[in-house]
Amino acid sequence: MRGTAILTMTGESAPITATMEDYLEGIFLLSRDRRVVRMRDIAGMLGVTPSTATTTVQALAKRGLLFHEKYEDVVLTDKGRDIAEDVLRRHTEIRAFLEDILLLDHDVAEEEACRMEHGISEVTLDRLRWFAAALRNCGNAGAGCMRRFRLHVETGEPPAVPLPPTSRSERRGARGERADVEAGR
Repeated sequence: MRGTAILTMTGESAPITATMEDYLEGIFLLSRDRRVVRMRDIAGMLGVTPSTATTTVQALAKRGLLFHEKYEDVVLTDKGRDIAEDVLRRHTEIRAFLEDILLLDHDVAEEEACRMEHGISEVTLDRLRWFAAALRNCGNAGAGCMRRFRLHVETGEPPAVPLPPTSRSERRGARGERADVEAGR
């Protein structure tokens, strides 16, 4: 949802930033554990000063994503809650993929998921989910693939199979070499 434009209370269109998504997600998580969410709770959770938290909360209130009056608790609107739940869903799915499939340490997966959750498209997230499901459902072949991958992760040795070219010139070079080989040159 990053970059999603939300109409402000004055009718202006304003995009939701990654930082704003982090605030909504944080407020949502805090509200699950507490009866009231205060500015100091938000600042503490996100590691910012209360004045920084206040500025961002005011911007979110102008966009109609939460309610907040000076010295009062912070409450998400339905739209704010929807965005927060979507960010949390993306975060959880990405973290699970990074931990379960790529075998990253929990803390690393958590940090990476925090960065990735804001920019990943639904199509890409679906493909990650489908890939993980396909790998889990392919029986012994999938288990063998995961064992071999785990061995590469544990030893730090890359697979013997060459990785696909990453740059346009490398891809052109690879195609050119194959064409030369196929032509018998």
